[in-house]
Amino acid sequence: MSSSITPLWRQIAEWLRKNAPLTFAKLNPPADERALAELASQMDIELPPDLVELLRSFNGSASRDVIGLILLPSGYYVMDSSQIARDTRQRASIWGDAWRPSWIAFGNDLCGGCLVLDTQPQPPYGRVFEFDKVEGPFGSAWDSLDDLLTEMLALLEGRAVGLAHRIPYDYPRAPAPLKPVVKDGELGWEVGIGDWIPGSNRS
Repeated sequence: MSSSITPLWRQIAEWLRKNAPLTFAKLNPPADERALAELASQMDIELPPDLVELLRSFNGSASRDVIGLILLPSGYYVMDSSQIARDTRQRASIWGDAWRPSWIAFGNDLCGGCLVLDTQPQPPYGRVFEFDKVEGPFGSAWDSLDDLLTEMLALLEGRAVGLAHRIPYDYPRAPAPLKPVVKDGELGWEVGIGDWIPGSNRS
C-alpha cells in the first residue's frame, strides 16, 4: 500500500499556514539526502520509509525557543534529524534493555516524554506510541505514522476522528481525548471530546 504521508502533510501544513502561522513558521526546510544518510548511519538501522518521507517534507521544527513549537497531538514537536539520533541514543542509554533497538524517538514534549516509531520488521509494523520519562509506554498509540497524521488532520479540520486510539491493554493509563486550540497564531492541544472508549483496543 502506498504511503499518504506527503499529501497528508501538505494539507496539515496548509492548515497551519492559514490558521497557526507561528507554528508554521517554526517548520524547518526539508531534510536533504546528506542529513538522512547521517541519521541512518548514527541509528545503525534502515530508516523506515514513512519517517524518511516526513523528514523530506520538513526536517522537524526549529527548537531555539518554545513559542509555536508544539505540533503533534498530544503536545509534541517533531525533532530534526540530528536531534532524533541524539535523543534516541540518550534514551537507549538511560533505559537499557527496556528501550528496544527498533525504537526511534522522533517527537519530544519538552518535559522528558517522547513519541516513538517502532521499526521492528514484524507486527506491529511502524506503530507510533507515547513514551513517558517515568512510566515508559503509555496513553495513545497509533498503528502507523500515517494514522497519526490522518487523525491530526481530522482534528484540525473539526471532523470526526474516525480512527480510535489504539490503547494497549498493559498501558498504565489511557489518553485524554484532544482538540486543537490556536492562540495568537500558535497551535496547542487541550482536552476535548473524542470517540475512543477508555481501556478499549478498538480497530
